[in-house]
Amino acid sequence: MKFAVYQPWIYLHGGIERSLLELVSRSRHEWTVFTGHYEPENTFAGFAQVDVRTVLPTSVDRSIAGVLSSSCQILRQKLPVDPDTDGVVVWCDGIGDLITFRNAKWPLFNICSTPLRAAFDPTYEKLAMSQRGVLGKCAYQLFKHSFKWVDRLAWKKFKGIFSTSTEVRNRIIAGELHDGGEGMVMAYPGVEWSAQVSVEYQPYVLLPGRIMWTKNIEQGIKAFLQADLPAPWRLVVAGFVDRKSQPYVEKLRQLAGNSGRVEFIVSPSDEQLENLYRNAGFCLFPPLNEDWGIVPLESMTHAKAVVANARGGPRESVVHGQTGFLLEPDDASGWVRAIRDLALQEGLMQSMGQAGHTHVQRFTWDMFVKTVDDSLEQWVKEIESAEEMESEMVPTP
Repeated sequence: MKFAVYQPWIYLHGGIERSLLELVSRSRHEWTVFTGHYEPENTFAGFAQVDVRTVLPTSVDRSIAGVLSSSCQILRQKLPVDPDTDGVVVWCDGIGDLITFRNAKWPLFNICSTPLRAAFDPTYEKLAMSQRGVLGKCAYQLFKHSFKWVDRLAWKKFKGIFSTSTEVRNRIIAGELHDGGEGMVMAYPGVEWSAQVSVEYQPYVLLPGRIMWTKNIEQGIKAFLQADLPAPWRLVVAGFVDRKSQPYVEKLRQLAGNSGRVEFIVSPSDEQLENLYRNAGFCLFPPLNEDWGIVPLESMTHAKAVVANARGGPRESVVHGQTGFLLEPDDASGWVRAIRDLALQEGLMQSMGQAGHTHVQRFTWDMFVKTVDDSLEQWVKEIESAEEMESEMVPTP
């Protein structure tokens, strides 16, 4: 079968870009990728082997004005889909589902990494509102309620939905986008897992992933500094930074101070990141309410324990006390204790890492792609069958 997939932005080494690339590269179906913002030099090199086509531009500015501008572009975009395409998939992490209004002639499906967090995630909303004045808060609330109304109309056009975690499923249901019943399938993005893994446990803690304010990296830095580990233990913050997050990186550098115990590696190469995972003692994952989280999976793939907040996706991927620690976001002493326990008890660090490696094999790319491929094929056949039955019921003149 032949499918098109739309994602507004492909420009970073992010979880969505990685998941999208794995799907279209491994699928038994044929795919065309449409996007409004493509930076091949800054995303995964594998996209060079994919049929990526750019359409009306979407801005990477995530302010209310920027989101409104991109939303208008998506609303008026009619995708130049090949005539023999069997269906159009929207990779939803916010506003991409608005593409449905001008493309309803095709069977439409949704891979949802999250509904727009500004409108459907209370944790995100609380943080965003805390950074705004009175007028900014009023504008935020107006935007949120308007967008939710439009988005619910868009979701009515989907013939099938993939939720990428239980956290995402709960947001969908709470936001009244879908009831979570028939027509929704769980498909966890995953990792490339191997039974044999070559690792070391060197004296540094790794905090990997995109460096942006929603990742709550300051919590990890504070906890590490308060843990006051003996030399040569250090914290390595490694991830990708887009233009809008540069001020946040400077804020983190100031927080780390002149201790010399916190190292920042911005935009590491794939080889650098692989080596950092392979040799780290263990990993931190401090986002407050992550949709799913590839970082904990990649950490466990490299036999590394994970310390994470007990919110969102990590509650499904990390087993507290076995593959790492799940802690309350406001439990500062718990974070410090977990870091010290893992760093100062080598046996615990390695046993949790090995348990994580065994556990994470249930979340692989092959499983993810097979779930998507099988469900799309089934849904398309059901749609075609229903259309045939309907045509047979039309009386001959």
